[in-house]
Amino acid sequence: MSAYLRPAFGIIKWVIALGIVGYLIYQNSEQFRRLCTEPIHWQFLVAAFVLCGSSIILTFYRWYLLVVALDFPFKFSDALRLGFLGYLFNYVSPGAVGGDVVKGILMAREQKGRKSVAVATILLDRILGLMGLLIVGAGATLLVADDIQRRDLIVKLLWGGSIAGLTGLLAMLHPATPGSWWMKLLIRIPKAGHIIADIADGISLYQQRRAIVALTVVLSVIGHFGIISSFYCCARVVATAAETPSYVTHLLLIPLAEIVGVIVPLTPGGLGVLEAAVEKSYELAGANPAIGLLAVGAYRVTTILVAAIGSVYYLASKRQIQEMLAEEQASSEAASTTGHDQIENAPTIEPAPAAEREA
Repeated sequence: MSAYLRPAFGIIKWVIALGIVGYLIYQNSEQFRRLCTEPIHWQFLVAAFVLCGSSIILTFYRWYLLVVALDFPFKFSDALRLGFLGYLFNYVSPGAVGGDVVKGILMAREQKGRKSVAVATILLDRILGLMGLLIVGAGATLLVADDIQRRDLIVKLLWGGSIAGLTGLLAMLHPATPGSWWMKLLIRIPKAGHIIADIADGISLYQQRRAIVALTVVLSVIGHFGIISSFYCCARVVATAAETPSYVTHLLLIPLAEIVGVIVPLTPGGLGVLEAAVEKSYELAGANPAIGLLAVGAYRVTTILVAAIGSVYYLASKRQIQEMLAEEQASSEAASTTGHDQIENAPTIEPAPAAEREA
């Protein structure tokens, strides 16, 4: 993407996000007016912040375990620094650069050896996070007694995603995977082969430390219990227990809403997308969707306060981070230009004379 288009693309994402949020608020304006007259339960907002902050730090610890399991020189303080920076950049990223991308760039610069494996830990951490959400939701299907619309579809999505994720993880930890024929085939791919070979070596190390990988799955489930508990507290900030879907119903419906907010990259931090998904979830539970939107608003406050911690790390090394991002942008644009020039300058093949074609 051109350097001139990146800022414009970032602005477009924010316009889309604010447009979605504005439309949802307008759609539920009457309910908002009524709810705004209700008292705010501040104790639930404090509880939401504590639960959200501790759960996010737990996800940073999960990533730390994934990194040190591969024998990288990495401290938990490094995981906190890069984790909070990534969380901050999910909201204030320049152009199309997201938090995971920033973490990947900084991680690759700090880990001189096996850069591709170091960056791959971020992807694995994100996959484990999504899998933890699905497992929490799948477990909740065994507890929910409420008559929720389209429950069969929700159950299939949650259990199907959980089983698929666990199957993929077990396949990664199978002793035959690093030396399998398809892995050897991937290693032969030009340019990308050496990266895949490094990742295969990383998989071999994970296979020697299966207990750590299993622990990261458990931590993912615990962390998302905390996140969804935080969300439930946010709902209780603005509504009574009678007006709010039950805690177990939140465990069932919010995982899919969170996943939609993550995998739909239209807006910074899933702003607007998560709100729309939660509104739909509350409708399926037969609750007032305006309560869901206000709950997301309170949840945004807690996450932004957590992200603000990342600004401390950013200000402490602002110049270094900006230089790294600028270098990465320049190198990606140079690679794109080189590829374009190679296509344009490729030799043209003239058609053979008619006599040669007939021969």
